[in-house]
Amino acid sequence: MEELKKIIRIIEKRGGISPQIFTNNSKEKRLYLEVVKGNITDEESAKAILYGNNDERDGLKMIKSRLRKKLMNQLFLMDDRREGLPASHSVEQNCLAKFYQARVLMDAGGNDIALPLLKQVLAKTVEYDFNYISSICLRLILQSCVNLKEKTFFYKALKQLNELAPKVTADQESELLFLQANIELSNSVVARKNYLKKIDEVLDKMLSLWQQALTFETFHNYYRLSIWSHELTGDFDKIVLVTNMSEKVLQEYKFVANRIDIRFNKFIQVYAHLRAKKLEEGLILANTYLPLFSTSSNNWFAYMENYTLLAIHAKKYEVAHMLLHQVQENPFIKKINKLAQERWTLLEAYLQFIAPQKESPLKWKSLVQNAPSYSKDKEGFNVAILILQVMYYLEIVDFEALEYRVDSLKKYAQHHFKDSFSERSRIFFKLLTVLVRSNFEYSTTHKKGHYLYHKLQKTPTPGDAYAEIEIIPYEHLWEFILERIKRSALYVK
Repeated sequence: MEELKKIIRIIEKRGGISPQIFTNNSKEKRLYLEVVKGNITDEESAKAILYGNNDERDGLKMIKSRLRKKLMNQLFLMDDRREGLPASHSVEQNCLAKFYQARVLMDAGGNDIALPLLKQVLAKTVEYDFNYISSICLRLILQSCVNLKEKTFFYKALKQLNELAPKVTADQESELLFLQANIELSNSVVARKNYLKKIDEVLDKMLSLWQQALTFETFHNYYRLSIWSHELTGDFDKIVLVTNMSEKVLQEYKFVANRIDIRFNKFIQVYAHLRAKKLEEGLILANTYLPLFSTSSNNWFAYMENYTLLAIHAKKYEVAHMLLHQVQENPFIKKINKLAQERWTLLEAYLQFIAPQKESPLKWKSLVQNAPSYSKDKEGFNVAILILQVMYYLEIVDFEALEYRVDSLKKYAQHHFKDSFSERSRIFFKLLTVLVRSNFEYSTTHKKGHYLYHKLQKTPTPGDAYAEIEIIPYEHLWEFILERIKRSALYVK
């Protein structure tokens, strides 16, 4: 029953089925409709609804079999232009369907009808670089030419097949390398770390395959594994290089652009510039690419998050306020998930803290007091909230509350910062401890925190898989703290 339910869900997601495939009041039709409604969830509920107390309850197995067969046949008729899939997916499905039609026609002796159909498929697969379909299509064309005694076209197709063979081989080799990497990197932490030790060798091999074959598959496999592996190792400079190279590939090779959503590469390119701290370049790219993203999409809000963080990290606070205003004025913000909305609330709180606007200079304080609560056992925005609360008590010069908060941070670090990915947060927390122990006196705090501050500057941000959330870079927050206590000239006696 579980398999049948899954098939029904897939078909419903793709637009449902035509009522004509069922006879009126058939049990197959009722089984389908009751599963869709959620009334049938298992064998027992199916028997109860379809048969009641009737003794023919054993017929369910046959009904399920007939329904499954009808649904599997309907898969060929489903709408393949679904939202969220690249347009090339529809092209691929259409080519496979026509190939199957041609195969049936040839089996029935209709070679003269099948050959023009195969030529259509071949032209489209060459345009989109579906080499595996081109290969099986050319083989069928050869058979059709033999049956029709088409000698000239036979040798033309044979030459094309021989030229295609190395590309198909390269595609297969690249695919196997990617699949092996996928299974290793999705395995245990130990397996992942061991595999990452040889990832450069794998990537070099995949890059060589792309450079030799120049096919979509060899490029796409290299591209995906490069970004994934460099994210895991936190090497965002290499992701910048990969995405920059990809922009050139997308411009030079039309068959790649046909099959990749160019917005994805631009999104990753901007994100990589943020994480690699290439802020000025990232801001230029973010502004250039912004019109490509629909303001009604979730991707626009995610893109704007990276754009705004680029501005904040570059200390372009006016730009950040302008971007934040665009987000808040977008009516579709109510449709993004709650966690994403809370991230924007926290981002606004930080921005109002570091660069308050004249019309609402105290707004960030109310945001701190009403800050959203995140999971206490995970590093990320929970750390950002705790740090912002420390900044709040520093700003209102409540040193007693500040000491309590810093002590809480110390305990939090002891419980949760056990791996290297927490190093930057750990150092910053130590700096806050220095602040308290120095009685908030500027010169003492500056002197005792000098070593930790420079250590923080040299400590890289972690890989994406374990990323901390630094809405304001810790270096900038520490500089702000020093400036704040220097300006106030307040300290605890």
